[in-house]
Amino acid sequence: MQRWIAAVVVAMMLLGGGGLYAYYVYKQNRPSPVWVPLPIKPEFSNEKRDALVNELRMKLSKPEVLEQVSKDVGLTKKWRLPSDAEGAREIGKRLFVQVGEADTPRGKVPSINIGVTGKRKERLVSNEIVMRLMDDVMKILGIKAPPKPGA
Repeated sequence: MQRWIAAVVVAMMLLGGGGLYAYYVYKQNRPSPVWVPLPIKPEFSNEKRDALVNELRMKLSKPEVLEQVSKDVGLTKKWRLPSDAEGAREIGKRLFVQVGEADTPRGKVPSINIGVTGKRKERLVSNEIVMRLMDDVMKILGIKAPPKPGA
């Protein structure tokens, strides 16, 4: 009888461990978009905001810009892609530029959210992509980029 109890306990432990592992894998594969909110003046009209969003989306979606981002971030190694052009295509599929809200010390203000969609397990790479895209956004808008930490 004790052998059966031991066998059942071992089986339950294996099932419980398998269930926990399955839950972990499920959580890692859930969608997890990463974006940077770019606050804008509340006085901007909706037409100006939409025009700015469309302009940024067009300029950031250019293949040469996305290919440079892929090269700078090193997506060919991280995502095991054959070329930077493939990396640019993948970023192009995931890129979004939309109107949203940002929390500031003065309360909520309208913002333009620039980011990429991805899975939770790719969050670190998505952060690198978004931060690299922000360098291009600063150039497009003519804003002087803040100094990098440690530089």
